[in-house]
Amino acid sequence: MNQLLRKAILEPNEFNRSTKTAWKQYHEIGTLTDGLVRREISESWESSKSIGVNPFQTSIEDILTHHELENCLQQNEQLLSFATPRVESLVDILHESETMLSFTDSNGTILQSFGDRKTLKRAEILNIFTGGTWTEQSAGTNAVGVALKTKSPAQVLFSEHFCKKNHEWYCAAAPMIAPFTKEVLGVVNIAGSNPHIHPHTLKLIISEAQNLSNTIINQVYHSILHDHLSLTNSMEDSQDAVLIIDSKKNIVQRNAVANNDPYISDILHTSSLEGLDELVHYAMISGKVVMKEEIQNLRLKQLYTCSIQPVSFQNIYLGAIIFLKKSHSTTSTKKQHGIKTKEEKQTDPFQKMIGSSDSFLYVQKQAKKAAAIDATIFLAGETGTGKEVFAQAIHQASDRKDKPFIAINCGAVPRNLLESELSGYEAGAFTGARAKGSPGKFEMAQGGTIFLDEIGDMPLDLQVHLLRILEEREVTRIGSSKAIPIDVRIIAATHRDLTEAVSNGLFREDLLYRLKVIQLTIPPLRERAEDISALASHFIDELCGEFGKQQMNISSAFKTCLLDYQWPGNIRELKNVIQQALFNADGTILTPSHLPAELTRNTQLTEKQQLQEALQAEKGVVAHAAKRMGISRATMYRKMKQYNLEAR
Repeated sequence: MNQLLRKAILEPNEFNRSTKTAWKQYHEIGTLTDGLVRREISESWESSKSIGVNPFQTSIEDILTHHELENCLQQNEQLLSFATPRVESLVDILHESETMLSFTDSNGTILQSFGDRKTLKRAEILNIFTGGTWTEQSAGTNAVGVALKTKSPAQVLFSEHFCKKNHEWYCAAAPMIAPFTKEVLGVVNIAGSNPHIHPHTLKLIISEAQNLSNTIINQVYHSILHDHLSLTNSMEDSQDAVLIIDSKKNIVQRNAVANNDPYISDILHTSSLEGLDELVHYAMISGKVVMKEEIQNLRLKQLYTCSIQPVSFQNIYLGAIIFLKKSHSTTSTKKQHGIKTKEEKQTDPFQKMIGSSDSFLYVQKQAKKAAAIDATIFLAGETGTGKEVFAQAIHQASDRKDKPFIAINCGAVPRNLLESELSGYEAGAFTGARAKGSPGKFEMAQGGTIFLDEIGDMPLDLQVHLLRILEEREVTRIGSSKAIPIDVRIIAATHRDLTEAVSNGLFREDLLYRLKVIQLTIPPLRERAEDISALASHFIDELCGEFGKQQMNISSAFKTCLLDYQWPGNIRELKNVIQQALFNADGTILTPSHLPAELTRNTQLTEKQQLQEALQAEKGVVAHAAKRMGISRATMYRKMKQYNLEAR
């Protein structure tokens, strides 16, 4: 432990006097004698001064609006679900020590606070409450700000705070660092203003902040592993070189294979490997897995087969896992001579679609025609019908297929962020903006296709912004006056009736005309009954491995239930139902007993009939019939007795 920090804990009064003298010297003379304060504090003082923080400000002014706070809390709901149950074990410590505990997001915005009531009231005077943002930029040197900046536990005690109004406070903050990618998810901060705090209590507070952070990160770790099962064997168990990168594409971790590679072991950023940066950018923007793409190290003339798994938490992409395998393929040479690979010869992405019904084949044919021209396309259809699948296929079948496909859900992005998502922003354009700014989705899609999903949910004021982009074919980043020309193909989609929305004043008529150039309507699944079995079989083959099953079959009764159901959630609901059935099944045969209740409610097939069918199919062998039903042999005998059935 740093000697000054040790002194602060053991001799807080003397420490505070000496630090206050140093603080006064720094603000009056502008210099600081070495050794008077800890290095991380002096560096933060310098930084706070350089960005113009007022040391005599009485409170922070960086506070979210009610709407912004709601979006922020919703975005961090999963993190809070891990964090808040742990508070109960600290209630006594917080009250006895007259301290408060706060959780912040990755921007330093306070999400929730707990603890001693009097301390919470004193904190409110400084705007230390839910929605207040405590960063170095807003409050000068403080524990949350230092922890965010250094990605390490931080303690800022008494007069170490840059702003004089905070000199009565002591704070211990511990960042919650995402596993693998090392991105900051938020901060645990314990603070108080009791001038008579006991040294042991202060030491305990520092320790508890770190312990709580570690506990939450363990939860996050298991959550990420659950969502990204490939991570469980992505490092040392892999025979490939594995790189883990953060959101800025810096390489933060390598496995042994990567460390032993003469070239990969030295690179620090994805831009160092030809072609890798572009693939990573696509994976992190789209959230889609990249599988077995080839990239080349031009200097060593070495080909690698590359796969990329983006890593996310709370729908935020924190980085990615990159698998690189040395390849002896001559793909690149063939491309140079105009020889197409097997993958390149398969030019019809519509072949991958599943369906043979008349309504599906008609819209598929129309989509192929639409792909050949460069007009704006409007996709209508109920939720879950596969509008994005069609949009992807249209892009892949078009002349823009080698350029990006960028999708944005206009209903999922918080209203206050949607404009910056579309147009991008310059550095410092608003609180929480990245240091180097960020391009918008239209810039990212340059030369390719932008898919505006759920366009009917876009707020009216932002519809004006979008209309201007479509008319002028250029975007201007927030905080900039420079217009950027754009060349993109627009595909918009919605499940809403936009004509009705126009009548109700919820959607601009002029924007609707701009979007409805080529119109396609994706049929709901209930109008494609002949496709249900094929889709179900496809999902079973695709998903059974995730549930530890090699092969699954469906009984006729199971199929009947699928065909009799109306599917209000369409293909998306069908996929979910198949996942549930695979989870429920113990054997190799899917039966109605594995389906959710709403699918079996209207079926005419009784349990007795299901048992009879299973016995008949297995020629009276009870053990086999039980396996077909997905139940134990004992249960099978019990039900046979209940319905007076005999094995034949």
